[in-house]
Amino acid sequence: MRASGSQGDHDKFLETRSFAALDGLRAVSVFLVFTFHFGGPAWAKLSGWLGVYAFFVLSGFLITTLLLREHDATGGVSLKAFYIRRSTRILPLYLLVYLVVLAQSWFAQGEPWAQMKAATPYYLTFLNEFADLAPLHMTWTLGVEWKYYLVWPLLFALLGTTVASRFATALGCVMVLVAIWLSHIPPAWFSPWHYLGMLIGSLVAIAMHTRSTFRWARALMRDGVALAIALALFVMHRKSVVIAKHLGEPQMIALYTVLVGLLLPSLVARTGIGRVLSRQFLVFIGQRSYAMYLVQYLAAQALIAVLPGTVAGPLLLGGAFVLALAVSDVLFRGFEKPLTQWGHRWAKAARQQPTLEPGNSRFRPLS
Repeated sequence: MRASGSQGDHDKFLETRSFAALDGLRAVSVFLVFTFHFGGPAWAKLSGWLGVYAFFVLSGFLITTLLLREHDATGGVSLKAFYIRRSTRILPLYLLVYLVVLAQSWFAQGEPWAQMKAATPYYLTFLNEFADLAPLHMTWTLGVEWKYYLVWPLLFALLGTTVASRFATALGCVMVLVAIWLSHIPPAWFSPWHYLGMLIGSLVAIAMHTRSTFRWARALMRDGVALAIALALFVMHRKSVVIAKHLGEPQMIALYTVLVGLLLPSLVARTGIGRVLSRQFLVFIGQRSYAMYLVQYLAAQALIAVLPGTVAGPLLLGGAFVLALAVSDVLFRGFEKPLTQWGHRWAKAARQQPTLEPGNSRFRPLS
């Protein structure tokens, strides 16, 4: 009975197109980022900056799940289709916000314009993390993610033809990151802990996709286990300064991303935490979290323009969050979603694939 239940759960996972609880986790993560930027002293102890590392884990999990399902359905991976999907998902909105901020900086002149001019070569080549402090500096995360998109799908397409080779490829990448980490290469050039979270997400995706290893993930799909991991994450947010003092900040980030990765199986299952994060209002925010992340400072500036003298604190946090959500909803419905859907159609047309056998219908693009 246990094996039968595990098989049924695995089949259900493979058929699932949209993981609502992961959108909920996005919502929590983007709120944490807002608390760090705009919450002021009252929210400082929450260490909301850690929220970006949850995004990294989610990104690795979702793109790898998509690659795995495509490989099952077609017998291979179309890198062209992958990059069409990613480009139409990320670039249009990013470039739109970039142009708005560029124009705003030009009108402001002075230091904002000088900073934006200096950062533009980095912003237009997705080397964002190497730019000095400038408007849109928070897009350093996109620079990190884009480099992962360039390397991991290529390695997966070349080496990930079997279950063993997929695990070996991912674990080999982890070993390379650890070797670079221990070699003390300056973090300004390469920070391995930024990429570790995406690899952890990819490893979880491989484990959950594979029937023989799904039972490992299933052990995490229990309310008690999920609650324990969630509490550990909460403690890390509250005590990050103390933990970083004892472990070092990079090591703390690595531990945090491991815990987020261990939480993912419980979120795609019907655990209590999974059900909470699947609430409609959290899914609504999570689906708009990319746009919210990009427009957060524009929203805060608009609020300050209307209410001069507003400083970091509950008013700026709440106002910027609500305003960013309202703007992001318009962008999501009228700009982001239509372009993403167009990108999926373009990718489908571009994908070179053999005709599927009638029974081979497991490929389900994630919504």
